[in-house]
Amino acid sequence: MRSIEFRRISDVTRRSAKGRTTAALELLIDGVSFLELVRRAELPGALAEQRERAEEFAPEPAPLLAGDYGPVTSCSAEHLLGEAPDDVPHGVEDDEHLLLGCSCGIVECWALVVKIATDDETVTWSGLRNTYREWNYDAIGVLTFSRQQYEEALHAAFGAVGS
Repeated sequence: MRSIEFRRISDVTRRSAKGRTTAALELLIDGVSFLELVRRAELPGALAEQRERAEEFAPEPAPLLAGDYGPVTSCSAEHLLGEAPDDVPHGVEDDEHLLLGCSCGIVECWALVVKIATDDETVTWSGLRNTYREWNYDAIGVLTFSRQQYEEALHAAFGAVGS
């Protein structure tokens, strides 16, 4: 199993429309930035897209969009436990949860989503995808965490977490 850490980016918290406490988080998987794992996985698709769009941007190079995300600034522990999502950007299915939003700050502009499943022992992230690109995330694969460790990490970021 993998380990996870939810690192608060600031002390600012908000209340969602659902009354949940939300915060901006950096996600770390086995001590490595989740954003960096995503950037590495997206790089082959982004480089291919950059080459395909070269003429469109000539004489400058086309943008390289791998890992072009920022943290979601209003994410709750309940959202990260696979309960009803806090935010559902355009192109997201009902069973998908937002993990990273666009670096421009507008979540709907560019989003990375995942399916979150829980049972008594584990929390599993699967089906990772960008809502606007058909990039391959096999390099990351399915991520399975100990539910106890996952909830402890949520507790460290948010305080009490319901089970």
